[in-house]
Amino acid sequence: MLSREEKLSRLDGVMRRIISGWHDRVKADYVTEEDREFLGLEPEIKRFHSTGNHLIKFSRQKTLHVTYGLRIVPRGDLICIESSVNNKSAKFDYDSFANRLKLHYWRNCYEKPWTDKTFGRYAYADLLQFDPRMGHSVSLDKRADKADVVRLVFQINPRHEDELMSRTDLLEDLVENYCLSPLKRLYAETFRG
Repeated sequence: MLSREEKLSRLDGVMRRIISGWHDRVKADYVTEEDREFLGLEPEIKRFHSTGNHLIKFSRQKTLHVTYGLRIVPRGDLICIESSVNNKSAKFDYDSFANRLKLHYWRNCYEKPWTDKTFGRYAYADLLQFDPRMGHSVSLDKRADKADVVRLVFQINPRHEDELMSRTDLLEDLVENYCLSPLKRLYAETFRG
């Protein structure tokens, strides 16, 4: 059995790999911090890492200003995963976005995506507790003169915490494909209108 510190460290490593991997996959399409010196342009993509908090920021003039994040949120003895998107678009339709989130998660929470025999019997909802309604596991922080933040908080089911944390490959798949990827896709769809 892993200690709480080991669990948090493993989850932190998973989040770091997800954000770094995403950055590395798409950076060729953007001006990076490394390119700044050669091109004399402001970076269009940046990543930020601190313990338990990992961000990727996209900033293209007149088209794209968005930051996605993964963060560890301890709540007493429970461990939660927060995925977030910071939105600076004044015309963003939050109602449509909230409805898309609800529809997606209500449709997919009982999927059993695992091919691994140990986890094959589990649905997403068995491993992560998440209520996709605004004000429950989804929150909107509207901030004057700053980006608004939409946060999704997934609580790791304590009954499966040890076995999930011992399998970082499955944990990474779960965080990337259930907590972050739908947020990215649904935000982009809503942003494009």
